[in-house]
Amino acid sequence: MEDDVKHDHVHTLCRIEDIPDGAARGFAPIDGRHRAIFAVRRGQRVFAYVNRCPHAGAELEYAQDQFLSADGRRIICFAHNAQFEVETGRCVAGPCLGQALEAVAVALVDGAITVPRDAGGQTDLFVGRT
Repeated sequence: MEDDVKHDHVHTLCRIEDIPDGAARGFAPIDGRHRAIFAVRRGQRVFAYVNRCPHAGAELEYAQDQFLSADGRRIICFAHNAQFEVETGRCVAGPCLGQALEAVAVALVDGAITVPRDAGGQTDLFVGRT
């Protein structure tokens, strides 16, 4: 894992080559106040989402970094078999049909995958707390 980019408002997840092409990787919450996120690599493009199914709020993977269908074409919520498009996060099959994963803005900076420091929104545990 690479150190934070020198800007206070962004966080470096990893280098693009740390995620094999066609695979996904999960990342722990950035600061404990936000939800976990995951990223999917397609060539030199990266798509990132909050690791939370819109149907029941469960995390998506059944094992570490296991976010994709066997053929790698869809993101899968393994709790209820919801299927999401990698490029849009839109649910195309399952109990949350038509809903979408919460997208996270991604930038590639000299091969590093960066996201906003507040990526993942606040967890339910911290909403309204001081």
